[in-house]
Amino acid sequence: ACRVTVGGETKFACVDGPEFDGHKVDFEELVKRQRMFLPEERLSSLLWEKLGGRGCGGR
Repeated sequence: ACRVTVGGETKFACVDGPEFDGHKVDFEELVKRQRMFLPEERLSSLLWEKLGGRGCGGR
């Protein structure tokens, strides 16, 4: 999820970033990539709430 296109080149924000020239970032692609994970994030949030917001092992 850290992949981003900057000036036509694929970069990894987790390795190459986080600072990039904002004028060169392909934000359309970035937003599409981030939205790919929405269903999993929603499910994860619901499960977390169902478990009372407890961490690993119920603590």
